[in-house]
Amino acid sequence: MANKTEIDFGSKEYLTPIQYNLIKTLQNGGPYTRKALVKELNTPRTTIYDNLLKLQKRKFIEKFSRNNGMRGRPLVFWNNNRMAF
Repeated sequence: MANKTEIDFGSKEYLTPIQYNLIKTLQNGGPYTRKALVKELNTPRTTIYDNLLKLQKRKFIEKFSRNNGMRGRPLVFWNNNRMAF
């Protein structure tokens, strides 16, 4: 598969290029909001979100929220789950 990236975590798992870029960005930069990931990767918001959910389901990344001390919804952050990549 030309557009898939193979990773080895004990089994054969494949990532799309955008998923690979998301994991590498989260690994190198710590927790990001979706808005920051959109800006960093220059990718549409929905594409980022769809791939974040897929990676979360596969337990590559995790989501957590943090209250910013203001009214409204808390900020949602995404972080890399696996250290060795």
